[in-house]
Amino acid sequence: MKPQQFQRARLAAALLVTGVFAAGCGPAAMAAPAGAVAPTAPTAPASADGPRPAATSASAAVALPTVQSDVKRGASFPYKRLNELLSKLRTEGEGLFVSRFVLTDAKDASKPPPAGTKLALMSDDDYIPIPIDDKGRFDLPTFSERQAKDMDFGTNVPKGELGVRLSIDLATPPEMLDMATVRRIVTVGQRLRTELLPWYVRWMFPQIDGVIACSDAPQWQLDWSEGAQRWRLPLPADAQQREPETPKGKPSRACTVLTGQEQWPDAALLQTPPGTNTKLYVKLRNPRAS
Repeated sequence: MKPQQFQRARLAAALLVTGVFAAGCGPAAMAAPAGAVAPTAPTAPASADGPRPAATSASAAVALPTVQSDVKRGASFPYKRLNELLSKLRTEGEGLFVSRFVLTDAKDASKPPPAGTKLALMSDDDYIPIPIDDKGRFDLPTFSERQAKDMDFGTNVPKGELGVRLSIDLATPPEMLDMATVRRIVTVGQRLRTELLPWYVRWMFPQIDGVIACSDAPQWQLDWSEGAQRWRLPLPADAQQREPETPKGKPSRACTVLTGQEQWPDAALLQTPPGTNTKLYVKLRNPRAS
């Protein structure tokens, strides 16, 4: 990451695949102990209408069909690590963060996955298909530590042709962002990474140092009241800040940055330009400033 350039947290990982997932079962036979005598079926008593049919001693065995799938189970990235991150986000993130997943072409992250791509979470006992929309977006469930222990990703795409991008987004809409929320985002994000997440999943969660707001026009304000007075403070555009989702080589929309260290009161509310499609992002720490 270059100085003064912050991007959304991304996870680019190919889902490596190993063996075909298949399950089958058939009838089981149970042997009688040595020397045991098989009981004879009781004879049905005769009646005036004629002999009754004899009871059958065993029902016919039914063979269950073998179930096969073209989805292959991978072993390169155990799901238990990602499960820990998502579980912490949902239990300790105070509702501030949302995980976003996108399947992509392995060589070009801007392209969707191949048509017909399937994704599943797989273990010895579970097969959980994951719905994917036409843009490659999907959500992932969380499980108990025991259930996720041996769970892997599975896909029907050959090895090396699929990538996954993970982004940590903000749940707060732009019109509800105030300085108190900015400070909570920074505090909770840093506590999650340094205190609550295991060391082996911290690399998936970014160092958060603030909030970026990007719009079609640079006309943001902070609005708050003090006593009988109402204050409005224009926010400057940050010329060095590119919108994280801007394609490479394309011009960025205007953005402003709030770190929570500003002296403005907690109640100061962000006012965004009407009709300009403002979007919020986490501001990632410059590693050279750490």
